[in-house]
Amino acid sequence: MNSIKTIIVEDDIANHRRLKQLLEKYCENIQIVGVAETKEAAIKMIEVNSPDLVFLDIELPDGNGFEILNHFIPISFKIIFCTGHQEHAYQAIKFHAVDYLLKPVNITELINAVKFVPPIEMDDGYRNKIEGFRRQIIDPDKITLIDSAGFKVLETSEIIKLEANINYTDIYLVENRKLTYCKILKEFEDLLKFHKNFIRTHRSFIVNLDHVKSFSRQGIIKLTGEQVAHCGDSYKEEFLSHFIQPG
Repeated sequence: MNSIKTIIVEDDIANHRRLKQLLEKYCENIQIVGVAETKEAAIKMIEVNSPDLVFLDIELPDGNGFEILNHFIPISFKIIFCTGHQEHAYQAIKFHAVDYLLKPVNITELINAVKFVPPIEMDDGYRNKIEGFRRQIIDPDKITLIDSAGFKVLETSEIIKLEANINYTDIYLVENRKLTYCKILKEFEDLLKFHKNFIRTHRSFIVNLDHVKSFSRQGIIKLTGEQVAHCGDSYKEEFLSHFIQPG
């Protein structure tokens, strides 16, 4: 079994000690070549050791994990992100299908994450996933969408509505544009829940409140660009609260 040269980037001593102990005990193909507690130390360590894998904390005392990635574009090593409390980061990680571990690290999740490292190809698809996640966190007012051709970065203000289409989601944009992605609407709902302008109005619709033009008591929402969405009875009270003050 080929060993996987690995660096741990984690500023919390208790966390990186636990991760190191678990890797040494349960993941025999992992060869830990260093542990870095800061951004600068991590950059130097990666440059010297050329690792195959980096366990990357997002928040560091002198910066963040994305600044490390920026230094190494194009990325030549695989990454397992480690996150503890950044809910937005957690949703973006899931959305972009990037591997991650929640702290404190669970043994089973760690073993499974390491197991899938060797088959992952360091191709444009993998790099696009990492880049999409990086952009999503750096600029939360934009959404990065990945497909087989690469990725697109959209201003959230461009999005009029999202509509479920079986196992796909159709995204309707200003200027009569439309995109379709192989993700269910719930995944977009999770990603956008930190954007106050987006609200689920129906099992099949998410709308951007800034693009709402009118609403009928029959549950029809008219939007920018002659787009239409529906508002289900169970969503109606929350939707109306954004436009009609009580009392």
